[in-house]
Amino acid sequence: MKKVTFTIAIALVLSVFGLTIFTTETKVEASSFEPVGFTFGDSCKDVKFSAKNQHAQNGQIEIRKVSYFNKANGKWQTEDVPNMVVNQGATFKTGGDNLADSEGEQITKVKFVYRWKSDGRNANWSGDVTSKEFVPDFPVCNANRTYGNSTWVIGV
Repeated sequence: MKKVTFTIAIALVLSVFGLTIFTTETKVEASSFEPVGFTFGDSCKDVKFSAKNQHAQNGQIEIRKVSYFNKANGKWQTEDVPNMVVNQGATFKTGGDNLADSEGEQITKVKFVYRWKSDGRNANWSGDVTSKEFVPDFPVCNANRTYGNSTWVIGV
């Protein structure tokens, strides 16, 4: 009985040893997958908006938001503006915004949300006011585009 147990033990040790010797390793190198030309969403990048302050109170305005109508999805979308103060008679241009779902789409209307302050020593800022709607001459949104100019007048 001892011989049989010893033989089985030797056979097991040799089979385990044999498996480890003859096992081949396969090395798999993972690489990150980045599809060429893929971007999340189709935002229209670095779009600016411009207008002129001609407010009736002859003071400053503070641009707070820009709303734009995307014809493709049929809804107004809004971008916050870092509270840009504009003197009477001055033309402003917002910093660049990425307009969600707008690349190649028509932006057919634009409105500014602003506050105004009359020209006076103790003048206070008004509540938020929405400008009239402006209609772009060329509505298709492309990267680095500027909508508006000095003919877009706030406050008239």
